[in-house]
Amino acid sequence: MGKTNTGALPDRFERAAKDGAGCLAFLLGSRVVDAAETIGDGTIGTAIRCAGFGHPMQRPLRAMGVVVRPAPASVFVAVAAAHPVLSRLFDDSDWCDGWAGALMRLPGAFGGERMSFGRVYAPAVLVPRALICGEPA
Repeated sequence: MGKTNTGALPDRFERAAKDGAGCLAFLLGSRVVDAAETIGDGTIGTAIRCAGFGHPMQRPLRAMGVVVRPAPASVFVAVAAAHPVLSRLFDDSDWCDGWAGALMRLPGAFGGERMSFGRVYAPAVLVPRALICGEPA
């Protein structure tokens, strides 16, 4: 019979829900899927750093649930709070039930309006691009 959490210590999913930095690192280290071209190591993080507004990598990122600079002058990256590709990406991780909540814990992050992520229309979590690219705030 398996152990149950008696409330004394949070389980790994409870800890993950508070770990925005870990969630972001997991997302950025994941591979871009369905991209016609690969940039650098092919990770989402590298693609975000290289894919400014209008860059060809915008399309595969958007189809995955990530939009770099939702507006040309934006200093944010939008991550879908609900998206089938992100759901599959996070499925075997500690953030399988709540990547959006964890990302909202990042400094300067906040919930955005619903927006288009490829064929999916979902609420967005706006993450400061400086946390990803090291740009000054």
